[in-house]
Amino acid sequence: MSRLETKQFHFQLVPTAGVTMVRQLFAKYELDAANAGITYTLDMKLTAGHELMLTVDSDRIEQVYANIVYNAIKFTRRGGFITVKVEIRDEPSELVIRLTDSGVGISDEDLPHIFERFYKASKSRSNSGGSGLGLAIAKEIVQYHGGQIWAESRLGEGCSISFSLPMHRI
Repeated sequence: MSRLETKQFHFQLVPTAGVTMVRQLFAKYELDAANAGITYTLDMKLTAGHELMLTVDSDRIEQVYANIVYNAIKFTRRGGFITVKVEIRDEPSELVIRLTDSGVGISDEDLPHIFERFYKASKSRSNSGGSGLGLAIAKEIVQYHGGQIWAESRLGEGCSISFSLPMHRI
């Protein structure tokens, strides 16, 4: 985390096909969601014919996605759902990936702090393990790529965590 914050961490930025990357990320975690008894769906109206190029470190973006999806799995009960929605914003031109779950949610008081290092939301969530670094690391990685990360949630009603990445069409 310290190396990320002080820009001492080296990223391998390469042109990457956005649609392909999202499909691969989604597929990698299908079994984890299924084993947890959670319905896991991809809502992406984009096709390979509308390919979007991103300049990213694919391993680091996978780390962001993994942190978010594992939190969603951890805090969603068997029989719940996780939906991954992918969309394009034109101004600025960016790919937005939103993971929404039907989990326990995050309180209004905790929500502004979930991207801070070592922060663990309310006692009901803090007993679930983890260091409180996953979302802080995700934030640093997304910001390094020129994107943003944010969350929306209500306690007892699930959570949506979204992140954006700058892109260009080919």
